[in-house]
Amino acid sequence: MDNVVSFNSPPQTSCANCRCTTPCMVRALPQELRGEVARHVTARAPIARGEHLFRQGEPMNAFYMLRAGSVKSYLDSEDGCEQVAAFHFPGDILAFDAMAERRHMSSAIALETIAFCTIPHDRVMALITSAPGLWSALMRGAAGHIVDAEQHALLLGQKSAPARLASFLLALSHRFAARGCSATEFNLSMSRQDIANYLAVAVETISRLFTDLQRKGALTVDRRFIRICSLQTLEDMANEGQVARVSHA
Repeated sequence: MDNVVSFNSPPQTSCANCRCTTPCMVRALPQELRGEVARHVTARAPIARGEHLFRQGEPMNAFYMLRAGSVKSYLDSEDGCEQVAAFHFPGDILAFDAMAERRHMSSAIALETIAFCTIPHDRVMALITSAPGLWSALMRGAAGHIVDAEQHALLLGQKSAPARLASFLLALSHRFAARGCSATEFNLSMSRQDIANYLAVAVETISRLFTDLQRKGALTVDRRFIRICSLQTLEDMANEGQVARVSHA
């Protein structure tokens, strides 16, 4: 059975000496509030690929702020099937799904070695009155999750398999660029099976589509390393469904 992060692990660093360059919830606060909130933030020991931050059905203890690496959130259905819900990268906040009932509605598993911080849910609620900027930062994070979920639903409901993959790669490109990383060269930490699950297509289809994209000169693939050679080609493919509907209107 995979391990779940322990809340008894000792702190590894603090906000004062954090070397993470990705913007986080604490850094988004006004300077006069950072110290007060940072006292309640704990940097957890890194966890390895395949270990869980939390599991579906567990009580919520804290919010998780991802500093390095990537995480997959997924849901287990009653018949034992797994549905990939989202992929998370540095700067993302996890555990919004548990706010309503204080119980996680999904599981979160590391796709590679990750570094992250936690801030107890109870402390966040207690700090809201003295640090309203904290609540604003959380709501921005929650809003981002809602937008991603809506875009995911639109992707599955209105786009063909090639358009889904192109849209997925473009979304990753934009997310990495926003974090100061390359928009055209990156590693896919998730497996082809995870991508297929997320996009609701067969894994054989994903493999074929990657081959087609290479043949069209849109990108090159070396195992999990992706180099996008033509963002325009991907954008044309991502908009294929919309173009087709307009042309037949």
